[in-house]
Amino acid sequence: MRRLYPCVAKLFICLCILLEVTPTFASNEEGGSIYSGPIIDMHIHAFSEDTHGWFFGMEHPPTLRGETYKGVSSAQEQKDKTLEQFRKHNIVKAMVAGGDLWVDDAPDAVMVGGGLEPIEQLRSQFEAGRLDVIGELAPFYMGKLANDPEILPYFKLAEELGLPVGFHILPGGPNGGLYLVPQLSMMRAANAHPMQLEEALVSYPGARVYVMHGGWPFVEEMKALMYTHPQLYVDVAVINWVLPEREFHAYLESLVNAGFGDRIMFGTDQMVWPQTIGIGIQSINSASFLSMDQKADIFYNNAARFMNLPEAEIESHKK
Repeated sequence: MRRLYPCVAKLFICLCILLEVTPTFASNEEGGSIYSGPIIDMHIHAFSEDTHGWFFGMEHPPTLRGETYKGVSSAQEQKDKTLEQFRKHNIVKAMVAGGDLWVDDAPDAVMVGGGLEPIEQLRSQFEAGRLDVIGELAPFYMGKLANDPEILPYFKLAEELGLPVGFHILPGGPNGGLYLVPQLSMMRAANAHPMQLEEALVSYPGARVYVMHGGWPFVEEMKALMYTHPQLYVDVAVINWVLPEREFHAYLESLVNAGFGDRIMFGTDQMVWPQTIGIGIQSINSASFLSMDQKADIFYNNAARFMNLPEAEIESHKK
C-alpha cells in the first residue's frame, strides 16, 4: 500500500499540470493550515504622478523585520503590479484609497475609497456611483485628531450615506519616518492614541468604522473600544509586514483571545511595494494559533459582512 502513495502523488501533479491548476497543500512549515480561498484587502492605495509622484521609486527603509523594498517607478507600474498581485493571491475585492484611478480597470475588485477631499466632492463622487468607503482618513499626518471639528463631519457624512470609514492612526510611514520624509514631519506618537475616536463613535453610531493598522501598539485600548462600540472593526495592514512576525502575532492573538476575531480584517496598505501583499498574507497563514475558520474570517468573511456584500457576490467569490 505504501508504494501507491508516490504514484498517487505523481498522478495528482500530472493532472494539475494538464488542467492548468496550481495544487494547494493544506499545511505550512509550522504544521498549521494554509488558507487559499478568496481574500478582501481593506487597505490599498492608488497614486497618480501629479499627487504622489514623490512616492515612485522610493526605497522603503529597513522595517523592524530588517527588510527593505524598492518601489515601483510609475503610477502605471503601481497599478499593473498591484492588480497582478490580486490575481496571484485571489484578492477578489480591495478597498483602494484613490481607487477612482483604477475602478475602470478592475470594476469588480476595486472598492473606491476617498479621504479628506472636500465633503461635497465626496458626496458628488458617491452620487456618481464611484465611492464605496470614506477612507483612508488620515488627519494624523496633519497633526489633527478624529474629534477635531474639521474631521467629525466626515463621520457624519459616512452615517448619512451608509458608507464605512477607514481611519488611520499608527504606524505612519516607516519607523522614524518623520525624520526621513518631509511629508511625514507633522506626525506625532502622541496623536496616535485610538481613544481619540470615541467622540466620533458616540456622535455617529450609524457609521461603521474600522481602525487601520489594528490600532497598534495600543492593544488594551483597542480591546476597550471594541468592547464598548460593536460597530468598530480593525484591519491589520502594515503591521503584518513591517513588524517582526512575533510582535505582529502577539498583537493579533491578544485581540483574538479577547473575543474580537470576528471584527479583524485583512489589509496590506500596499503603496508602491506590491511584494508586501504576499508577505502580509503569509503573516496570517503562519499564525499557528488561528484555526482555518478564523483565518477565513480575517481574510474574507469579516470584511464581506462589514461591507454588506450581497449574498450572490459572496457565493460567486467562494466558488
